[in-house]
Amino acid sequence: MASIIKRPLKGGGLSWTATVRIRGYSTRCQSFPTRHEAELWAARTEAAAYGRTLALGGQVTVADLLTEVEARLRDHRGAPLKYWRAALGSLRVRDVSPALIAAHRDQLLGAATRGHGHKRLKPRSASTVRTYLAVLAAVFKIAVRELRYCDANPVHSVAMPKQDRGRTRFLSADERARLLAACQASESSALYPFVLFALTTGARKGEISGLRWANVDLARRWAIFSRTKNGDARGVPLTPAVVAAVQHLARGDRVFHVDITKAWHTAVRRAELMDFRFHDLRHSAASHLVQSGANLAEVAQLLGHKDIRMTARYSHVGSAHTTALVDRCMGGIGA
Repeated sequence: MASIIKRPLKGGGLSWTATVRIRGYSTRCQSFPTRHEAELWAARTEAAAYGRTLALGGQVTVADLLTEVEARLRDHRGAPLKYWRAALGSLRVRDVSPALIAAHRDQLLGAATRGHGHKRLKPRSASTVRTYLAVLAAVFKIAVRELRYCDANPVHSVAMPKQDRGRTRFLSADERARLLAACQASESSALYPFVLFALTTGARKGEISGLRWANVDLARRWAIFSRTKNGDARGVPLTPAVVAAVQHLARGDRVFHVDITKAWHTAVRRAELMDFRFHDLRHSAASHLVQSGANLAEVAQLLGHKDIRMTARYSHVGSAHTTALVDRCMGGIGA
């Protein structure tokens, strides 16, 4: 219901204060110089409220919004949420514009900014920035549809950066041998099992770091990642070499309970590998499978790719296998 009250002003004259109270909304109040303006405002406000288009979050900040919606997100992406909290947290939700988000997109792509969880200044890749924007879009989707803190999702008006083609750096047989030898010689007893695990399963670093003994069956040579990047659980087979390497690790809650980052960089340097990152072990695993005759569907299943197009980047490394296949099956035609 709306109520309109006439109030005298100190300097003379009158002011008309309209108050709108509707269940499910905070009370709204505004003053006007004429009764007609007050009545129009009250009618429009009531109509918007009953039409479920009236935004509630006039003073709600982005930090408040992130705190409220984080548990509702399907995929808790820590780094993007931390970034947006630091960059936009003090602003009111209603003040976040597409232009402001686009400015942060460009800054992330080109300017060297200190990343959350990153140890050095560096620009983000287009793929990473797309993830940051997708997370923010999911946050504002809840703000618009469920919380009614704003009327429109500002991220929808921001152009996404073009998708990266993706790295396909993988180890040659000689590089693989040098790396494993350097890992075995490392002062960290966990480095060799960790790297061997990644190289033979194609698992991500975060998946291996979070692996718990409760999800490992050495007798069956099987491990389960209860939570992966795409949100699904995934099981991977373990080679006899991996079983032999991990069974000597100290037993606790997690299989790998130490940080191998420093030891990893030392091993890469000693192995004299150029432009090689830990995630490239995943590419190496996929490439080796394709070169050994596995088809892309099999590789996608092991890596946990939901879209076969993500696995297609490895198709070029299987040319020798494809040639042998064609020679074997088609070689007699026309001979």
